[in-house]
Amino acid sequence: MQRPPRLVSPSLRPWSALAAGLACAVGTGLTAPAAIAESPPDKPPPPGLTLGQGKLNVAVNLELELSQDRVGKPFSISPDVSYGVTPDLTVALVHSRFATTGFRAAAGGGLCLAGDDGGCVAVYNNVGLEGWYSVARGPTSVAVGGGVHALNLDAGFYNLKLGARLRHVAGKLGFHALPSVIVAVTERDDGAGNRLNKDTLWVPVQVTYNLAPLTVGLGTGVKGALSGFGDAYQIPLGFMALYAVDKATTVGASWVFGQVISGATNPPDPSPPVEGFALRGVQLWGSRTF
Repeated sequence: MQRPPRLVSPSLRPWSALAAGLACAVGTGLTAPAAIAESPPDKPPPPGLTLGQGKLNVAVNLELELSQDRVGKPFSISPDVSYGVTPDLTVALVHSRFATTGFRAAAGGGLCLAGDDGGCVAVYNNVGLEGWYSVARGPTSVAVGGGVHALNLDAGFYNLKLGARLRHVAGKLGFHALPSVIVAVTERDDGAGNRLNKDTLWVPVQVTYNLAPLTVGLGTGVKGALSGFGDAYQIPLGFMALYAVDKATTVGASWVFGQVISGATNPPDPSPPVEGFALRGVQLWGSRTF
C-alpha cells in the first residue's frame, strides 16, 4: 500500500526552505570562507628632489683650486650628510661649496688642507644646516628650502639662505637650476660703511644628458654680491660627468671656469686676472645613499 506523502506543517516551511538552501550552498562550496582581499602595497612616490623617509645620504667632495699661479691653493675635503625625515622633507649638514651655493668652481669648504700659505683661513671654517621640502614630483620636480650657515667661523660671518631646487626631465635630457639668496646676519660692515659679510645671489643652471650609467652635463649661471651687482656679477662655465656605480652609489667629476665673464675688468700684468679661463677649479666627489 502506497504511503501518503508527508505534509510539512505550514509553520515549518520557512525553516525547510532555509535548510535546503544551506544544503545547496554546502554542496556548491558557497559557504567557504571568502578570501580577505589584501590592499595593494603603496606605490613609491614619483622621483623628487628629496630623500625617501629614513634614507641617509653621505657625499664627500674633493675641492681643488687650479687657477693660474694658484694650483692647489687651496684644496679641501668637504663632507655633506643628508637625512630624509619624511618623503617630502630632507635635512642636511653641509660643508661643500656646491651644497652651499650650487656651483662647483670654488675650493676651501669643510676641511681646508693647504695651510695658511695655501689660501686656507683655518682647517675648519664653515658649516651649514639646511632643510628642503618637496612641492612637486615627477618629470618636473621642485623643492624649496634654506638654512643657516656659518660661512666664515674665524671672521664671525653668519648667514641665512633661502632657495629652490628645480629639475625638468625630457627623455634623456635634464634641465636643472638651484637659485638661492644668502643674506648676511652678522658683520655686515666694518662700522665705516665698508661691506664685510655680503648678501649674495647664486643662480646655477645646468643641462645634462643621460647615457646610463653615465650622465654628462654643461653648466653656467650667474653669481655675485647684491650690492653693486653690476660690477660684482660673475658668469662661470663648467663641465660635469657623473657615473652611477649602482642604484645607491655615484661618483663624479667637474671642471669649471669660475669667472669666464664678470662685471670687473682684468688689471694689467703682472696682477692676477679677475675673469677669464685662467680662473678654474676641479672637483671630485662620491655619494652613497643608505
